[in-house]
Amino acid sequence: MTEDMNSITIEQATQTKHSTLGHWVAIIIILVLLGVSALMNIGLIAMLVTENLGSSDVSSKYTEELIQGKGRKKVVCIEAFGIISLAKDSSGFFREPGLATRIIKQIDEAEKDDNVIAILLLVDSPGGGVTASDIIYERLLKFKSSKKGRKVVALFRDIAASGGYYISAAADKIVAHRTTITGSIGVILSSYNVKELGEKIGIKDVTIKSGKYKDILNPFRDASPEEIQMLQNVVNDLYNRFVSIVSRSRGMNTDEVRKFANGSIFSAPHALTLGLIDEIGGFDSTVNLLKELTGTKKFKVIRYKKTMTFFEIMMSGMNVNPKIDLPFPARWKSQTPGFKYLWQPEL
Repeated sequence: MTEDMNSITIEQATQTKHSTLGHWVAIIIILVLLGVSALMNIGLIAMLVTENLGSSDVSSKYTEELIQGKGRKKVVCIEAFGIISLAKDSSGFFREPGLATRIIKQIDEAEKDDNVIAILLLVDSPGGGVTASDIIYERLLKFKSSKKGRKVVALFRDIAASGGYYISAAADKIVAHRTTITGSIGVILSSYNVKELGEKIGIKDVTIKSGKYKDILNPFRDASPEEIQMLQNVVNDLYNRFVSIVSRSRGMNTDEVRKFANGSIFSAPHALTLGLIDEIGGFDSTVNLLKELTGTKKFKVIRYKKTMTFFEIMMSGMNVNPKIDLPFPARWKSQTPGFKYLWQPEL
């Protein structure tokens, strides 16, 4: 009996010893992992500091991709594809600068390069924000005036409507594919009214405001005639700006422009007869046109490719709370109304 009890005691002691040893092994492994993690973090911080000290402008890191041609002189191909906006776009887990911001940065890069003689603006866009479109337009004009002889030529792809046409008005010449849809010159402000729906399902609006117009376009009430007129006045001002841009760019008087600047869209052949574009063609004919305009027969056509630094990746706004997108028009998803140079036919 005594021997059995001694045997049990020895076995328990052995188990306790093994258990304690296992705990210490686990603690040591955790400490090693924490140490490795700390060293990696220190290394990443060192990389960020070194990278930023080595570059005064982190956002200007572009590489050049050759499209065609050769020589020292360059034509930069800049793509205006999609909705023209200054707001950031979501891309995977990260948020990228909006299309307008990306275009402006590429124009900045082109302007700094003395070998750049022209910009080839590829447009496939239904338009977008009024301010975003206007900023790109003005920036292209500044590029042309930055150095004698610099040119801008726009080449339309599938769609170059509204704001897509607005930014192209800064070009010296506009070329469109035969199947391009363009036009839609005008301004739009969209909202929605759910007053009756709210009444049916028992939703009541509670708005505390400092003035009677402060909640203009509140979706839970009808807009007053005064509010409609106020918004129409703003639309008219922005529309007049658009008309004047087209008038100046295309060498027409404003009355002539207003005849077709009513939101209508046009095929490329129709746009040509109206004087909205200069010719129908493709990439190669546009390059030949650039040779004529710049007086340079030998140049290379390039595009910029953005190389994101580690710092930019780390500082990007991460989409940690992805949302489920319902099949509604993009304008319905916006939290605030906005004045747009935009063709939006979707239902």
